[in-house]
Amino acid sequence: MMEDRLFNKAYDYIKDKIDSNCWPPGTKITEQLISEALFMSRTPIRTALLLLEEEGLVKSIPYKGYIVAEKKISNEGLLERLELIAGLIMNYLQYLKLNDITLDHHAFEEILEKQVEYLHYRDATGYFNNEYRLFEIFMSESDNQFLKKVILTAARDIHGTYSENSDLMDEERYQNEAKLLALYQEFSICIRDKDYDKMGEHILFFFETLKESNDSLAQ
Repeated sequence: MMEDRLFNKAYDYIKDKIDSNCWPPGTKITEQLISEALFMSRTPIRTALLLLEEEGLVKSIPYKGYIVAEKKISNEGLLERLELIAGLIMNYLQYLKLNDITLDHHAFEEILEKQVEYLHYRDATGYFNNEYRLFEIFMSESDNQFLKKVILTAARDIHGTYSENSDLMDEERYQNEAKLLALYQEFSICIRDKDYDKMGEHILFFFETLKESNDSLAQ
C-alpha cells in the first residue's frame, strides 16, 4: 500500500539520521523539513514520528515539534519493551493461526544449524549477528507493515542491548544461551507443525529466560 510505503520511507529516513548521529540528541525535527526532503505529505511523517516517540528515539515538545531524545534506554524501559513485544507477538500468533499461515520452517532451521556451530565454538559475534535473522523470518508473514515495523524495531533495539559486550567464554552466559537456543529449536518444531498455541507458551517462557540471562535486563 502507498501509505505503508511512505510511512516506511519517512520512518527509515528519520531513524537513519538518528542512528548515524547526523541528528544528535537535542536536534530539532520538523515535519515541514522532512516533507520537503522526501517530497511527501506530512501525514506519514507524523505517523513515523509518533512511533519513534513511542520507541523513545524522539521527544515531542508542545507547540514546538520534536527533538531527538537521549539514546540511553533504562533497564526499566527495556523490560517494558520486552513486555510490549510479547503482547504484540501473541496477537501475531493468533493472526497466523486464524489464517492458517505457514512460516518458512526450512529457513528457520538453517539459521539454527549455524547457531549450534557458533555456540559450540563460542563465537559470540557470529551467534548474536545471526540470531536477529530468526526474528525477521518469524515476522515475515505479517500483512500489517506498521505492526511489523514496531515489533522488529523494538526487537532489534533490545537485541542490540542484550547482546552488547556479550562473552560466550563466560560459562554462565554460555549456559544461558544454550537454554535460549533450545527454545529456538522448540519454536522451529512449532513452526513446522503450525502449532501456534504451543509456540505462544514457549514465547512467554522465552521472554522470562531472556530477562534472566542478562543482568542489565534482570535488574
